[in-house]
Order: sequence, then C-alpha cells, then structure tokens
Amino acid sequence: MASEISMDQVFITKLTEFLEENLANEHFGVQQLAEEVGLSRSQLHRKLKAIVGKSASRFIRQYRLMKAKEMLADNVATVSEIAYRVGFSSPTYFNTCFRIYYGYPPGKLKYRNKDTDSKTSIKEIGVEASKPLKENIFLKEGKKPFKKRFVIVPLLVVILLFLLVYIVYLRMDMADAARTSTNSITDKSIAVLPFKNYSGDPAMDPFCDGMTDEVISRLTKIKSFTKVSSRTSILPYKESGKSMPEIASELGVTHILEGSFQKSGDKIKINLQLIDGTLDDHFWANEYIGDWDSNDIFKIQAEVAENVARHMDVEISDSEHEGIQKIPTNNYKAYSNYLLAQSQKHKFNKISIQNAVPLYKKAIELDSTYVDPYIGLADTYIMGGLVWGVFNEREAWKNARGLLQMARQLDPLNEQIEAELYAGYFYFDWNFELVDTYYQKRLENFSYDRTPAIDADFGNKTARYEEVITAMDKNIAMDPSVGVFYTFKGQALMLQGKNDEATDLLKSSDPLYSDDWFYLRESTKLHYYLGNYETFGNQLQRLMANFSDRPPLLFWLNAVHDQMNGNYEGALSNLRELQESYETRASGSPAWFIALYYCTLQEYEKAFIWFQRSYDRHEVELTWFREEPLLMPLHHDQRYMVLYDKIGFSKLNYSSD
Repeated sequence: MASEISMDQVFITKLTEFLEENLANEHFGVQQLAEEVGLSRSQLHRKLKAIVGKSASRFIRQYRLMKAKEMLADNVATVSEIAYRVGFSSPTYFNTCFRIYYGYPPGKLKYRNKDTDSKTSIKEIGVEASKPLKENIFLKEGKKPFKKRFVIVPLLVVILLFLLVYIVYLRMDMADAARTSTNSITDKSIAVLPFKNYSGDPAMDPFCDGMTDEVISRLTKIKSFTKVSSRTSILPYKESGKSMPEIASELGVTHILEGSFQKSGDKIKINLQLIDGTLDDHFWANEYIGDWDSNDIFKIQAEVAENVARHMDVEISDSEHEGIQKIPTNNYKAYSNYLLAQSQKHKFNKISIQNAVPLYKKAIELDSTYVDPYIGLADTYIMGGLVWGVFNEREAWKNARGLLQMARQLDPLNEQIEAELYAGYFYFDWNFELVDTYYQKRLENFSYDRTPAIDADFGNKTARYEEVITAMDKNIAMDPSVGVFYTFKGQALMLQGKNDEATDLLKSSDPLYSDDWFYLRESTKLHYYLGNYETFGNQLQRLMANFSDRPPLLFWLNAVHDQMNGNYEGALSNLRELQESYETRASGSPAWFIALYYCTLQEYEKAFIWFQRSYDRHEVELTWFREEPLLMPLHHDQRYMVLYDKIGFSKLNYSSD
C-alpha cells in the first residue's frame, strides 16, 4: 500500500514540476499537461480523480492559486502582477478564483510569515499520504515554536477586538464566496451573443453570424455544460441595449460570451470577453488573429471553445476535444458559400429559403466531403416542403433523403442527420412504426431540440400528451426563448381538454413572440381551437401584417375568420385561393385545409371528398388526421376509419389511455 501511495506522490510531483516550468503560460492547460506525461486527456483526468479526487483543470488551477498564495505572502509583487505570473490572463478572474478557493480575496494576504502559512504541500493539492516526500519542495514545513516574550493586557484586548471584527468580516466574505462557488460548480451555462461586425463592410455580416454559430456548435459538443443557448434564442440580443445581468437572467444562463469580428486585407481579428452574467464581471478577454483564406478561422473557433470551457472549469472529454478540433472543410470558398446559405435560410421567408438552395449546392460542388451543406440543404428542402409551401412535397423529400443518405456515409454517427431523416419518415412517408421506435429512443435519451418534430409534433399527433409536456418543460428549462416549445405544450394541454391551462400558457407567452413566424402560426391556430376568438383574430392580423408569405394554412385561417365574422365573400375568396393552390399542385397541403374549412361548416360530405384528395396527394398535414380537433365528431364514421387505417395509424401498437 505504501508503494502505491509513493507512486502516486511521485506522479503528482512530476505534474507539479511541469506546472512550475509553465507557470506563467496561460495557455498551458489539460491538453499540454497530458502530453507532457504521455497520457490522453481522459486518462489524466481519471488518474487525478482517483488520486486526489479532482479534475485535471481544477488541479492545475489550484496549483496556480497556491503558488500565488506563496508570492502574496512573500510580497513579491502586486496582486495583478502575481495573477499574470501564475498563468491567469485576467486579474479579475484571478481574484474570483482565489476568493472562491481560500475564502478571502488575495489583497488580504499581506506580509504573512512564509514559514508558517504560505508553503504549499502535496497534501494541500489533494494527495492524502501517510508519509510525506522530503524531496518535494512544496511539502508544508513544520511550524516553529512561538517564542513568548511579554503581554500587555490593554494591547491584548485591542488585538482581540480587532480579531473579532476581522473574523465576522471574513465569515461574511466566505459566505459570499461560498455562494459564488456553489453557483460556479452546479451551473455551467452560457450564451454566445451575436458577434459584432467591426469591419465596416455589411457583406461581412454573414461571416460574423457564421462565427457565432460555429462557436455555439463547438460549445454544444461539450456535454459538461449545463446549457448552451441556441442561435434562435440569442438573435433578439444582436442590437439589444440590455445589461449583461438582464440578458443572463432572460436567457437563464450564468455566463455570456461577447465578441467582435474584423477583417482587414487578408487578416481577421476576433476580440472576445467572457462575462459573469450575474455580477456583470468581465473576467476573461482574449484577441485572436489569423489569415482570412485559411484554416485559421476553424482553429480560432476551436481555441475559443476550449478557452471558454477552461475558464468556466468545464471538463472536455477526449472525443469532445477531437470534435471541437475537427476542421469541417479545407476549401474556404465552400465554407463561405455554406455561411451565406445559412444566413439566407435563417431569415425564414419564402425568397430567402429559395436563395439558400444554390449556395448550399455550390458549397457541395466545391467540397463533396463537407457534411454541413448536405444537412443544411436537406433541412431547407424539408422545411420548404412542409406547411410553408415552397417546394413540391414529394420532390422536396426525395432531394432531402438523398442528401441525408450521402451525409450519413460521410459522418455515420451524426445525430442531426438521424433527426432529419426521422422527421422525413414521419411527415412524408407516414412510417409511424419506424418513427415510433426512434421516438422511444429519444424518450430514454433526452436531448435538446429547438425544432422538436419528433418529441413534440409526433408525440401530440399520436396522443402522447404527458410525454410531450415533459419534453417541452425540459426544453423550456434549457432555453426559455424558443416560442414553439410553448405552442407544442399548449397543443398537448388543449388535446387533453385542459383548455384553461393552455390559454393561460399562451397569455403569458404571446407578448414575447409577436415577431416569431412559427409561434404566431401555431398560436393563432391554437387560439381558434380554444375558442379564444378575439385573440385568434388579433394574432391572425399580426401574422398577416408582419409576414409576406401566404402558404395554404393562412388562407384557411383567414377563411375561418371571415366566416365567423359574417364576411362570406371574404371566406369564399380565401377558399378559391386554396382551390387554385390545389389545382396548380402547390405544396403546403391545400386539400387538407379545404377539408378543414368544410368541417367548420359541418359539411362533412364535402370534407371527406377533400380528405380523400389530400390522401391521394400524400399531403403532410394528414399526419394530423388522428388528433385534429375538428375531426373528433367523425371518429365513428366508416369513411374516417378507412382513411385512418390507410394512412397507417392503426399500425401503432400502444394505448393512449
């Protein structure tokens, strides 16, 4: 047993020697230390956990702090100078870490006796040993006996009073530090605000947005983060004048990464600041410079992610490290076209969706091994082939499926490819049995999804309401800024008959997402089903005023609204628009919405004619056939039961009761 302890001590001594040699190097971290001792990151992490019960990054940081304590006790320099000497890039961050670890700020440690207080031991950094190693210079020395001279009673009273006041003050500081420490340990959440374009060229905006997206993507690969806010949630803060504490509170995160992007000639420069959102404390900053037409941009993205994780004390596994370091393409023109395509798609309108397609195709043409544009183009086809009504449904799915199959050959383990494929199997193929297997898998292994086609839409359309509510609550807890989470939860509540709860949910979320197309679309329809007709009209008016796209869904909503308000000519006009869409074979499920219009009039003979036509066209909205509220009176109609079987719902072997 003694030999095992000795080997552990030798190993720790070896680590401290490497740390001593690189003490002032702020870039010397877990990866570099692991390489020095010939281990992988995960091996080093596991070994330190076994020996000292600490992660590798915490071991390094605590060693730096204890060396700083020695320097402070010896009064060798100012606090700021010592912070840099022990490898901290920011004195503010050093002060925070020191206070958390020791319970008091570094400025209070002055002129202490280095023989009695400042020396660092192996035991102090975590190795419990029965016998100390004498050759380790960081072992704590024995205390020298205090030589009593004389005591003056009045002076002693003054000293005791001073100590009492100091202890009370110190306890307050320690309690405050403990709160900070607890927060830093239990919550590792971050939002990356949209990078600001300081190039003076608006054409660089897509590249700024792309840099933001890529940093978010790399941070998301690190599972130890409790939350990384999505791109959708941070967009409202692009030009926001809100304070960092306000933004952090609204997004539900502890930290914020703020950055700017500049291009000058062939050089790019990125400035970043990591901010404690609760304290508005800018505790880390860095500047990155690289070449424009090179892989430097990918290296910078990886370095940013690792530096953020290190300064937030977030562990990175070997596989995560490899994923972060991976260069997606060596063709910079392909990458540029991909970023331009993404910026178009994320504008979320018919024209921008159409504009994105050739840009994705160009990226693939320039680098056929580049996975991201395959996924981006497939997602664009799927989105445009659904209720949006941009692409022919069958052609959209045929194109998307082919792209995703090629992407899966390039990256077989990519979870996004799998999610896109199963969304297609659900909406376009109606393969409910296959999708249900994937749905069960996602229930067992929940993962955040800002477009929860399977977790929410498939769940609601197959009567798994409680599971949908649970999934949406989890998503909302991770990112409360995504509007569709609330509408999917509202649908589940409404389908359960909990109309008051659904209405209350919408009342609280409606004001927050009045500029969100997806939210307005779903909430408008939901208010109609809930009987909130005044709000239904207001939401519909907002939808029509703020967005120029007119998919079949909107003609149906307008027809219903006009019919309710006695504007029969308006209702017929919208009905004619739907019929024209059907005749021109437009996507967006026009036959389905014509059938729903006749259901509102209770003209069920006409409704079934159009349901059959919807089935013949294989329209995607027919996935609502089982749970559509307007069809509830028809569930025992033979025509309904025949279509129910033909669509494939009867193949699902589960009970919804």
